[in-house]
Amino acid sequence: MTTQQFIEFSKPFIQAAKIIFETMIFTKIEAGKPQIKKDVLTRGDVSSIIGITGKHNTDNKSDSVRGMMVLSWPAATYVKIANAMLMESFTEYNEAIADVGAEISNMVLGNAKRDLNPLGYFLDMAIPSTIVGKNHSISYPSDATVVIIPIVCAHGEFYMELCYKM
Repeated sequence: MTTQQFIEFSKPFIQAAKIIFETMIFTKIEAGKPQIKKDVLTRGDVSSIIGITGKHNTDNKSDSVRGMMVLSWPAATYVKIANAMLMESFTEYNEAIADVGAEISNMVLGNAKRDLNPLGYFLDMAIPSTIVGKNHSISYPSDATVVIIPIVCAHGEFYMELCYKM
């Protein structure tokens, strides 16, 4: 995969996150500089993970696509985002807000899928899962490049991790 292909693939995810955060969490986000991730440890305490499969069609050619999108939040940021979305006032992570990250991930990927279709990407998404705990790791598809994008909003910093492989 070329750098240009990855940039093309990544932009709809950032744009979708901006829309979801403005409409559902009532805050703007600012994406930082993407970097190649060199390890499997997340930067947050709560991570929502969605697997991606599908096809990329170009010039009478169709390639299989496999990848993942991960949104990873420090616990304090996660709670603030959940409070803003649910209009509640929780002070710590608990079962009542456990699904918020998965729901945000679902909405971001759903919106990104729509914007990727005109670019020739026809993707299916898995059911999101959530991992909670300090220093947890993610098992990415083998030989896939993972890009981490720091994101800042009024509730704190969090991270989007994207990987895909054709």
